[in-house]
Amino acid sequence: GPEDAAAAADGAPAVGPPAEGAAIGGLRWSSGKVTVHLPLSALSEDQQLAAMTSWADPFDMDAAMDSAEDDPLHVEVVKDMQDSPVPDPKQSGMCTIAFWDAISHLPSGSEVEVALVRLGVQSPADLRFITSQDLVAEGVAAVTARKLLAGQSVPLPAEALAVAAAPAPVPLKIAAAPAKAAPGHAVFSAEDTMKFLAKKGVLTAQRSDGQIFCSSFLGGSLLGWGCALTVVVAGGSAAVLAEAPGLLSLLTGAVFPVGLSMVLLSGSELLTGNFVTMALPAWTHPGVSKSQVVANTWRIWGISGAGNLAGSLFLAVTCFVLSIVPMGSPAATWLIALTVKKCALPLAIAVGKGACANWLVNVAIFQASSAHTSAAKIASLWLPVMTFVALGLEHSIANMFLLPLGMLLGADVSAFDIAANIVPVAIGNALGAIVFVAGVQRYSLLRNMVYSKSS
Repeated sequence: GPEDAAAAADGAPAVGPPAEGAAIGGLRWSSGKVTVHLPLSALSEDQQLAAMTSWADPFDMDAAMDSAEDDPLHVEVVKDMQDSPVPDPKQSGMCTIAFWDAISHLPSGSEVEVALVRLGVQSPADLRFITSQDLVAEGVAAVTARKLLAGQSVPLPAEALAVAAAPAPVPLKIAAAPAKAAPGHAVFSAEDTMKFLAKKGVLTAQRSDGQIFCSSFLGGSLLGWGCALTVVVAGGSAAVLAEAPGLLSLLTGAVFPVGLSMVLLSGSELLTGNFVTMALPAWTHPGVSKSQVVANTWRIWGISGAGNLAGSLFLAVTCFVLSIVPMGSPAATWLIALTVKKCALPLAIAVGKGACANWLVNVAIFQASSAHTSAAKIASLWLPVMTFVALGLEHSIANMFLLPLGMLLGADVSAFDIAANIVPVAIGNALGAIVFVAGVQRYSLLRNMVYSKSS
């Protein structure tokens, strides 16, 4: 008990719990809890780095905190006031090292810490939001960046374990934890994926207007490249598949996800994805006021929409000037007919098709976000996106590229006709994303607030 631990530390009998903040044999007492700190000097550089990036504790402790993700600085465990067997740290062979303490002991620790702060990393769990390229861009060595994101536990040498155990162990009740999958070998659970998207919305709101616009410009452009490929491949095959419209629709859908794959893997922004990520914090982050959520939402939606439009128009003009889709070609004829058809949609149909399309698009984003590898992300998003395109549903950002290019190629439509399609489709996109993904799906997975007010 705490009395025995205090006595062992002081060399004399104790009559009560130790003073608040008292250090006892490498452990620190605080309000009935102890904080485990291990000296890193006994570890090699590689062990320090790998231990720092451990994704999961090797033990499942009766945690006094909500989760290790909420407080990366240390692990606090509830002191068991009853006599119980004490696990021998020398036999366990594994331990979790304090995240930020480990960073400060790296040879280039200051650079790593500054890079993580700039990238908004507040806990080991936040590392899943960044890539090694992000760290390299912030000045971290490539090898160090890869190791930092590797996520692996480290067997401690006997010297470190001996120091951790001295001078007297404080009895803790520690139960074995269920094994957790290492990044790259599994997927996040549906609940964790929804939390990931919610936190992405909070992090997106912290970016500057210029960053959001540039990211959205790239998003519109990259999606436009996928649309251009769809026009060339599907449009160029339309005559051959005239007697098999179902196969033409399937071919169109199979090619289109190329653009969304580039957007997702490049970290670019799409308004249609931000419809979900900017709405989620209203339900998942009690520390963010509703007025702040609304202000952030309108700001991000406005800037990302403008950036997407600019990128889409830029690429449409580029494809026209460079004759990527030549005038008079089968692909141009197919796009002209598609442009006229889209601009003739009744208002209610445009809104409805937009809602259904973005429901599927955000299901695709949700599935891709649960995967750890690029190949898994692409495979996860392909089928829902292929489905919405093959069914002839409407996506506002894709139409920002397709309809202007169709008009440049000779479609008998005006800028007003194009706007009369894109605006109601965008409204439908917002409704589908917010109602079915941020609303119904979020509620089915996360009924209550999942982050503390300080998160």
